[in-house]
This record gives sequence, structure tokens and C-alpha cells, in this order.
Amino acid sequence: METKYLHLSTSLLFLILALILFIKRSPNKKTNNFLAVLFVLIAFYSELVYLHLDFVQTNNVSYLSYYLPLDALLIMLMGPCLYFYVLSLLNRPMKLIRWSTLLHLIPLLPCLIFNLIFFLRPVADRVNWLIHDFYSGSIEMIIINAVLYLQIIFYMIISYQAVRIQKKISVYIEKNGFRNNITWVRLFLLVNIIVALISLPVCFLINNERTSIFIGQTAMNIDFIFLFVMTALKIGYMDTEKMDEKKIPYQINESQTASYWKTLTAYMDTCKPYRDESCSLPSLAEQTNIPVHHLSNLLNSHGKMSFADFINKYRLNEALIYLQDKSKQRKNMETIAMECGFGSPSSFYRAFDKVYSISPNAYRKQHDKNPEA
Repeated sequence: METKYLHLSTSLLFLILALILFIKRSPNKKTNNFLAVLFVLIAFYSELVYLHLDFVQTNNVSYLSYYLPLDALLIMLMGPCLYFYVLSLLNRPMKLIRWSTLLHLIPLLPCLIFNLIFFLRPVADRVNWLIHDFYSGSIEMIIINAVLYLQIIFYMIISYQAVRIQKKISVYIEKNGFRNNITWVRLFLLVNIIVALISLPVCFLINNERTSIFIGQTAMNIDFIFLFVMTALKIGYMDTEKMDEKKIPYQINESQTASYWKTLTAYMDTCKPYRDESCSLPSLAEQTNIPVHHLSNLLNSHGKMSFADFINKYRLNEALIYLQDKSKQRKNMETIAMECGFGSPSSFYRAFDKVYSISPNAYRKQHDKNPEA
């Protein structure tokens, strides 16, 4: 079978796998969606490579005149996508719609600039360059491939680091009632970092696009088919271990618990996130960089309280300061409730009465009469 048909079959295969991940119900839907997007990128990349091979081998100048080497752009997007997949697998809180996400697009700039310059060249020059680069390589693609390899290796290293940190805490991730062992993810990333470092000099020594594409395509096929199989086996299709309340939950070690608690209380004291009535467990986890499941476990085991009680504790402590104020400009109850993070005066009254067995108004009057109370 000709090499170009490997790329065509790869394109069809990963489109099918992406479709399965998009439509299949799973307790880890976001994780599967990231993997599906990654597979769509591979599918389009493989289709572009197939077209490139077909046009060059058949010397189809008319089609080559419309062809742009966008395949490197698609590969550049795979690094961030893999990283977000790993973060989602680790149940790390994240927001994709924010300015910092745009930083992940910076490595695309060399490819975008090259494609713009390439598009502005005369048609004959573009066609000749595509044919020459495919068989003999070019200085432009050496630079782009260098950026590409560095970017991929960078994302695999930071993904590996995220898994390594999580593994020190626990090899298990609990999500939607399922427990997943993440040891295989660390091994997968480690092997790929080693393979990338080995294949990097090989591709540059051979220095022609045809060989580089074949090596890259073969490696991606093996890697991501394996990733699909492990995703299916480990995070929500077949053998995922259902959590049982009678089972001993995974634990974080004492030093990590102390570190998390110090980080949490310092953040609460300095940034006062409880003043925002929309403060939630996921948002606080993201702000403190503590995984959601560990934050919940930390509050229950170390703090001996629920998230709601923990937040209300800080809100009520601040409310006491306002209630003890005897100045002429002291705040009314509605203002105190809003500024301390309660959604309404009624929720403030209920929380205050639950803890102090007295209403805020009665507490203020009592404190006015007896400052020592």
C-alpha cells in the first residue's frame, strides 16, 4: 500500500474515534471532548498530508497552486490540546475562555507568518517549493520543525510534571463517583518525551519532509490509538472502578495536607473570596490551585466542616466586625449581608442564628449594652 493511503486511512480512523468520544456518554465527558478535539486535529492533519503526497506524486500543478502547508499549524494545536486533556483527566479546575489561554497560541506565530509569506509568493515559486521541500527539505521547514518539536516536548514535560505532582498526593482521581488510577498517564508521557528526544535529531539529519511526515504520522498513530484505548478502559467506558462509600477513600499525606491548609487559609485571609456570593468549591479550587476533590476532602477531614460552613465562617467573622462597630456611619443589616458575601439578608440571618443562636439585630443591641460580650 502506498504511503499516502496510510495518511488517508488515519484521517478516517481518527474522525471515527473523535465521533465516538463526542457522542459516547461518560462520567468524564470534558476529558473525552478534549481527546476528541485532539483526534479531529490529527484527522485534518492526515488529510492535508494525503493531499500533499497525492498532488506531488501525480505532479498535479493545478491543485498544488492552491495548497498551503497548514499541517504544522494543526500539529502546533495538538500540544495545548494534550495538556488540557491531562489537566481535565487530573480534575484540575480550568477556564478556557480567558486571556491567558491565548498564550498557548504564541508558538503558532512562526507558522502563520510563514504561510502568509508563502501565499504572497508567485504560484510557480510555491509549486516548486512544495515539490523541492517534499523530497529534499528546506531551511524554512527546518526552522518550523524545530519550533514544532520544542513546543510538543514542552507540553509533554509540563503535562508530565502535573501528573508527577498529583501522583505524590495520590495515584487516584475521583470524579462523578468513579475512581481512576493515573499511573499509566505518567508512563505514557515519559515514553513520548524520550521518543521525541530521540526522533528529533533523526528528522533533522534526514531533512526531507516526506520522511519527517512518515515518522511523525506513525508515532502519532501508535500514541493516540493507545491513548484512546486507555481512555476507554480507564476513565468511564468499561473497567473504571465505581466508588463505594464503604471503601477507604484515597488520602493525601500529612505534609501535603498542611501545605494545602496553609495555602487555603492564607488566600482566604488576604484575598477574601468569600465576599463574592458566587464563591463555590470549583472556583476556590481554581484560585488556590488545589484540586477540587482534595479541597473537599481537606475541608471535611482537616477543617471538620462542609464547604458552605467554611465559607460562612469567614463571612460571619467579618459580619461580627461590622456589628460591633459603634460609629455613626455603621452599616445596616442589608449592607452587611451583601458586603460579607451573603446573597440576601435572609440567608445572613439564618446563618447567624445557626451559629450564634441569636439574630444579628439582637447581637448588635447586646454588644451596644455590653462591650465585653
